[in-house]
Amino acid sequence: MLNELQKDLLTELVNVYVGQAANMLSEIVDRHIVLNIPDVELISFSDVDRKDRRYNIFFNDGHLFRSSLQFGYEFQGKAFLMFPAEQAKILANMCLGELTETIPENFRLMDTDLDVLKEVSNVLLNAIIGEFGNFLELKLEYVLPDIELIHGTHSDPEILLQNEVYVLVLHTSFLLAETDVKGIIIIALSMSSISILLDKIDALLGAGHE
Repeated sequence: MLNELQKDLLTELVNVYVGQAANMLSEIVDRHIVLNIPDVELISFSDVDRKDRRYNIFFNDGHLFRSSLQFGYEFQGKAFLMFPAEQAKILANMCLGELTETIPENFRLMDTDLDVLKEVSNVLLNAIIGEFGNFLELKLEYVLPDIELIHGTHSDPEILLQNEVYVLVLHTSFLLAETDVKGIIIIALSMSSISILLDKIDALLGAGHE
């Protein structure tokens, strides 16, 4: 749904937003965190190619960590931060100062891990959605983030997103102490919110060509 100019501008904007969030996270955990969003897409979930490795998180069996943030008013939708459980554990370990790139097969996410992951999710999702509100010059209202561990299977990717139709997909990469943790941010938007976002982007692109 995005043309190349729209995609480039949106990717640039999002990376500014997550850069600010990474600075906040760095202060919280007292460690330098680099957070990149190498690719941003606006897609209908029904169009996702199951063979595309970037979407493995939806189609692989296994446990997932998911945090979600409901937002609304003039710009409305729901944002999700998702990691395979083992990636979530590595990220939690890094934030707690336990710098390890491998974890035992029988690992568990402890309460301390979930507390850290909730804080990371809270900072990251609030920063991104808040900046979208600022960008659009619209008032937003939030519901506090929820976190959960869910078990995904090949057959239920739609369930993971609660049957949302159109989503912004932000492929994420956390860099901390030379460890790279891969996750995904999904922003499910109403059709009116998608129109508001694209209209604003097009207006900026038009101004840039005047």
